[in-house]
Amino acid sequence: MENNSINFQKRIGYYGDITPLLNKVCDDFKIGKYLSHKVVLMGYEDFNLILKTSNGKFFIKIFAKFRDKKDCQRYVEIVEHVLKAEVSHPPLYKSPQGYLYEIKMNETTIRLIVTEYIEGKTFFELNKEPNTEEMSFIVKQATLINSIKLKPSFVYDNWAITNFLDQYDKKAQYLDKEDAKLISPLIETFKSLAINNLPHCFAHGDITKTNTMKDKNGKIYILDFAVANYYPRIQELAVLICDLLSKNSYEQILHKYQKYIKLTSDEIKKLPLYVKLAHAMHILCGTYEKKVNHNTSAENEYFIKIGRTGLQSLN
Repeated sequence: MENNSINFQKRIGYYGDITPLLNKVCDDFKIGKYLSHKVVLMGYEDFNLILKTSNGKFFIKIFAKFRDKKDCQRYVEIVEHVLKAEVSHPPLYKSPQGYLYEIKMNETTIRLIVTEYIEGKTFFELNKEPNTEEMSFIVKQATLINSIKLKPSFVYDNWAITNFLDQYDKKAQYLDKEDAKLISPLIETFKSLAINNLPHCFAHGDITKTNTMKDKNGKIYILDFAVANYYPRIQELAVLICDLLSKNSYEQILHKYQKYIKLTSDEIKKLPLYVKLAHAMHILCGTYEKKVNHNTSAENEYFIKIGRTGLQSLN
């Protein structure tokens, strides 16, 4: 068993040997004989694995224990819509149960999906930003996502910009003094945005370096729709700009997006403020993860750093 399995298995509430489960998955999905597995160390909520079988490699997302069956079905429905819209996302595999697979292990209900494994690295792992051509492709993917006619049931995301005031009330006490000075002025900024009046659409909401993968042939995939919601449209762009495309030209990104989806003058005016709030959320939630949940992962440290650097430069 992987050394990291037990720590990550806390997320699914199952602490036994994971191998029997993966053997069953191999049989039911008809994807070959189990050989080994490796824990994916990125991500905050679900338990993700790379499964190696006699037929090759597969990606397994085991849903966190706080997600009920309805939440998991919601995720599958979203991915089905995403694939139908021809967004670059790994295909799903089916078992006799369908795309969503449910099994009981030692009285613990486990739900998961199996997708095609992408032989590549995220832009976080590559430690680089997309070049101009890659940037254009990713922005086009965002517009494909934002054009999907879907309003899924709402899922609360601690990191979402729309939840800034709520999260600030809960987590501001953990901020360093200098970070608090950077973020506290944004309370009035947030109130001025009149978010409910902004155009809304279906959005991934988390297209970051950790959720964007480049395969060995250079093809780019958009991963993990766990926090996709019906959001203000500029939320997608704000997250893209503050992380994945931070060193690309702001005007160039905006131009590429508007080739496919025209923003209103109000959205264009408020987008820079929204980017500031995206940076603030990285500091606020990343600091809470570090100080309260003792999360010292490279991923969490990265989000704190880009939030702090981004907000300092914009101020």
